[in-house]
Amino acid sequence: MIELIGGVEALPTSGGSYVLALRSSTSTRVTIGRLGEAAVAPGWYLYVGSALGPGGLRGRLRHHLRAVCRPHWHIDYLRQACPVEQVWCVADAQRWEHCWAELLATMATPAPRLRFGASDCRCIAHCFFVETRPQCVDFVAAARLAYPELPKMLCIADGLQ
Repeated sequence: MIELIGGVEALPTSGGSYVLALRSSTSTRVTIGRLGEAAVAPGWYLYVGSALGPGGLRGRLRHHLRAVCRPHWHIDYLRQACPVEQVWCVADAQRWEHCWAELLATMATPAPRLRFGASDCRCIAHCFFVETRPQCVDFVAAARLAYPELPKMLCIADGLQ
């Protein structure tokens, strides 16, 4: 598990959207709620979500950065096999997760299953697989090209230990 330098309290309390970059170093299988069993390959998983309710980004990311006791969301099942190593987020009232899922679908493979994290929307998935370490700067560049109105993103990678 990782820790944010300065603690989770350093994260914004306002609502926003985020990307979790999780890394798997081995092949394994996980059971993901009603989606069933899925293969997890070595590599990186990029999960998009939003935190527009009470607690905002700080509250939601606090959940995602601590150990999984009882899985609630699809991502909680994957987090049992893959630690979160990077967080990219934007504090904004607009829900960016669907735009980012659409963008990631052009850059990566939906994984570990279709519809992962997207059972309540029309997106193909909210989690995507890449073999090599993702770079926040590359994602931000692609997102700004597709969505010029995107507010400034916070990339927390080396700030996680």
